[in-house]
Amino acid sequence: MIIREEVQEVREFRRGDILVKANHNWLPGSAQVWGGKGFGHAALVLEDTRDTSLARLLAKTLLFESHSRDVPDAFQLRQVAAYLPGDDFRYANITFGPHNQGYCFRLRPHLTPEETDRLIAFVTSLDDGRSSWRAQKRFASPSAQPLQVKGEDPGHWYCSLVIWQAFYTLFGIDLDPNEGVMVYPNDLIASPYFDNSGENKQKRVRF
Repeated sequence: MIIREEVQEVREFRRGDILVKANHNWLPGSAQVWGGKGFGHAALVLEDTRDTSLARLLAKTLLFESHSRDVPDAFQLRQVAAYLPGDDFRYANITFGPHNQGYCFRLRPHLTPEETDRLIAFVTSLDDGRSSWRAQKRFASPSAQPLQVKGEDPGHWYCSLVIWQAFYTLFGIDLDPNEGVMVYPNDLIASPYFDNSGENKQKRVRF
């Protein structure tokens, strides 16, 4: 099955939303998403934001992400605007920019405000970690406890693993539909957890 949603107009992001750019479908073990290209990306929205212009909305939206570019350690996991053009990738972020419109998704979890607070606290607690595609899923029994205690090494991560690990550890939700060794951005997009229904057509939106 190939995930293909119709493009919709997006005028708001909410705390806890997940922004994802689809990756190449030929990557081993990846779920299939129409139009995927490159290695994809995933990031968590930290603040509610609204605007009638998608470009302005992205520029105003604060994300947390694991950053795959060759940047110093301090910038590998970071808070950053969803769209900030430039060549200095310590600060710039172009993944969700105009050149990728139509290949990006907004995923909206069904969480209470308290659960959203826990999700954001968990993800941002990894801020001192490092980015690595060799990072592994942690399959310890899910619990509401933080993955690390303060002062421990926050470990190595990649963008979609940060999101997967938070949902698995905090809520016992496995967002990887094929349960592969890697969890790709496409896997998050294809997760049945984000399937739209007649009552809620905003869980998975392509923009």
